[in-house]
Amino acid sequence: MPDWFYRTVAQRALFCLPDEAGRAVALGVIGTLGKSAPGRAVIEFMGHMAPEPRLAVTVAGTRYASPIGLGWRVDPECRASAGLACFGVGCLEATDANRRQVRREAGETLEDGLVHPEPPQVGTIRLPVLKRHWDLNGHEWLRLPDGTNLPVLAWDHATETERPGVVLQVGMHNADGGWSVPAKMPATLPEKVRAWRTALPEGAPLIVAGGIGSPGDAVALVQAGADLLLVDAGMVYRGPGLVKRCNEALLARLPAPPEAAVGLFRRAWFWTAILGAAMGVGGAATLALSLTRVLLPYDEHYLGLTAPVLERTMPTLFAFMAHDRATLAGVMLGLGWLYWCLGRGGIRAGRHGAQTAVTASALVGFASFFAFFGFGYFDTLHAFVAVVLLQFTVQIMVSVPGGGEHPPVPADEEDAAWRRAQWGQLLWVVHAVGLLFAGGLILGIGMTSVFVAEDLGFLCMTAEQVQALGERLMGVVAHDRATLGGMLLATGTAMLLPVLWCFRRGEAWLWRAMAGLGLPAYVAAIGIHYHVGYTDWRHLVPAWIGLGLWVAGLGLSRGYLRAR
Repeated sequence: MPDWFYRTVAQRALFCLPDEAGRAVALGVIGTLGKSAPGRAVIEFMGHMAPEPRLAVTVAGTRYASPIGLGWRVDPECRASAGLACFGVGCLEATDANRRQVRREAGETLEDGLVHPEPPQVGTIRLPVLKRHWDLNGHEWLRLPDGTNLPVLAWDHATETERPGVVLQVGMHNADGGWSVPAKMPATLPEKVRAWRTALPEGAPLIVAGGIGSPGDAVALVQAGADLLLVDAGMVYRGPGLVKRCNEALLARLPAPPEAAVGLFRRAWFWTAILGAAMGVGGAATLALSLTRVLLPYDEHYLGLTAPVLERTMPTLFAFMAHDRATLAGVMLGLGWLYWCLGRGGIRAGRHGAQTAVTASALVGFASFFAFFGFGYFDTLHAFVAVVLLQFTVQIMVSVPGGGEHPPVPADEEDAAWRRAQWGQLLWVVHAVGLLFAGGLILGIGMTSVFVAEDLGFLCMTAEQVQALGERLMGVVAHDRATLGGMLLATGTAMLLPVLWCFRRGEAWLWRAMAGLGLPAYVAAIGIHYHVGYTDWRHLVPAWIGLGLWVAGLGLSRGYLRAR
């Protein structure tokens, strides 16, 4: 459940359920995904939550991938440990409060009558587990992986100088001895952490449990001297992406890594920009063709008739082919602009996932080239362009990212712009998935029946009359349809991945990329339908819905993505 889904839809639904039912549903989903490698891959795909290596810290001889850990209260029974471990955390906290469930889920070793869960296995990574337990006098302790036991004290406990380390628990004691843990940090907690850091011996572990409700809280506590932070209630109220956002806020405060000294032609952003420019030129040429002669000379040679003859003898078919090619041209122009922005704004600035998005999109587009071969039509120009663009894609895959590092804008608080942007991101994700669905559907139609009922209505022809057009004419139309479907698949991929992985405060290049993606595509796609008279409402409804999703996403995310 990434923030764009949890904070907009899922949280509202879960909070309508009784507490235990809501917890069971949320942990059930995460636990199910965490049980298998494909499920954990889905979690990683949806959010790319793995922390950057520069965030790693060493505490009491143990290396943690991130100073942000997960408190035991999020999953007391360890039902979803493997899934939660994929949320970008550096460690997990467990407790012996539920012996039977811990024994079944995580295994155990008995020592001093206490249950100590084994670290959950996540692929090849074993996260450190901090083990909270109670002695016979009721005192609370936290055992570190190296065996060190740290006392768990209330966060406002008086500072002491002779402790080997301490865990400051945020909250208040209940009558039954438990804790009421808030999802908001006490205002004076950073000062208290700073006082403890001064009082403790050098190198003594200082851990804060609970009270982290925003990335700004995590930054303040780490800067005050805390070694590890354990998130619990904050994740429930602020969303499962809280850990990732805390990691990003901490990363924004670190100095940028040294830039690799490589030439311009070894930079992935350069070749991505070239690929985008080439796509733009191809889209402009295709648009000009669709508004004039429609057919290329080798199309005429293959068909055995010229464009003027086709226009006179079958005007609706000529208009239909113009509508397919103009729509393709608009998508190519938008995709070329998106590639250009991904290269100049995303890859060049070292944004995580931008290079993968371009590569995946381009490979999907190239794979669709073979979709129309079943009709026996080989588009020589299309093949030549595909081979040239494939060389650019190979260069992107083997080249070095970065080249002009721009530090990300820290997103320390959840302001109104952030909340609106979650809705905008959700709408863009739905839009991208819609493009993938439409692309797959059109690709399938181009490979099989070529025409649908609305097409036949516009052509004023029956299926039998369409078949009588001949294999060659059907092959050219199938080529256009399959090419459009493949281009929509490539565009949906290129839109979805950066929206999932690069949607952060201040990433104005992403907003410009999405604005430039939709403008030529929708102007060409909707405009050409009215130009040729193909105005069947069932055919145009998906385009108008997509236009609404795109415009609404632009409006909702503008303040967040364009923040300085």
